[in-house]
Amino acid sequence: MTEWLIFLAIVPLSCIYLTKSMEIKNRIMWNGIAIGAVIAPVSFGLIQMTYIPFLGKFLGLVGVIVNLTHGSIGYISLLWSGMIEPNQPITALEFVMINTFNGVLFAYIYGLIGYAVDRRMAKEKDRIPALKAMFHTVTPHS
Repeated sequence: MTEWLIFLAIVPLSCIYLTKSMEIKNRIMWNGIAIGAVIAPVSFGLIQMTYIPFLGKFLGLVGVIVNLTHGSIGYISLLWSGMIEPNQPITALEFVMINTFNGVLFAYIYGLIGYAVDRRMAKEKDRIPALKAMFHTVTPHS
């Protein structure tokens, strides 16, 4: 069942495609929210891909690295809040709580980072006068 978590990667990929094709104003912010919402469960799904001979080992390594930074924050936060008992195996419900907490937290963080990048790009675009000028075709005089 955990192998299906990799299909959550469709969410940010479709968000990237839609925001690019619809030319949405805060494009990077929306992409950050979509990536942050699914990064923890997708990284856990990548860890489960290690049974594939060569490519799976690389994907599993990427999953371990990403899960070390994104998966542990939700676990530690819920452990400190008392919602998860220490020194006990994680049940399916606790796993869902951890990934839901991680999804909300990292969607917020990556959304803020994307918003800051969007604002900086908008300011840089306003500073460059050539980007604001309209391009006109030159017609020869007869």
